[in-house]
Amino acid sequence: MRRLIVVFLCLVFINAKNTCDDGWIGYRGSCYLFGHGLHTFTSAEQYCRQHNGHLVHVNNIEENAFLKDQMRDRKDQPRWLGITDEGSEGVWHWFDTNTLAEFKDFHPGDGGNHNIEDCAFFSNGYDYQWADVACSGNVLPLCEARSSDCEDPVVVG
Repeated sequence: MRRLIVVFLCLVFINAKNTCDDGWIGYRGSCYLFGHGLHTFTSAEQYCRQHNGHLVHVNNIEENAFLKDQMRDRKDQPRWLGITDEGSEGVWHWFDTNTLAEFKDFHPGDGGNHNIEDCAFFSNGYDYQWADVACSGNVLPLCEARSSDCEDPVVVG
């Protein structure tokens, strides 16, 4: 019963308060930083780590739609995703965890067997669908971090 009350209070608290650092945007337990400056893929990942995050992982259609809407509102340039098929062409993994990406939103003709295009970004030319590109390209970073509140709730009393 205590755990249920704590979870309920966390949900109320998260919905009532921004749980992300200044400059970050919150959505469903994650915080997103639309970073500045053009970076290669590895430089963008370092940028995100310097800001206590990682290049964005997109886990489902709702999260993808939220991020695409944010970029449309900003009339944004392309932004890196934290995904690569460098290990095996056409098999996409999240760079920082090496876990298989279950959700993908590649534009038709992208995301397949393109030997020198081992990284991906949200393409403004494709209404922010994903496109695979060379990791050496210069693109804006999009960072993600977990929301800091209620990850490991503590029961008092």
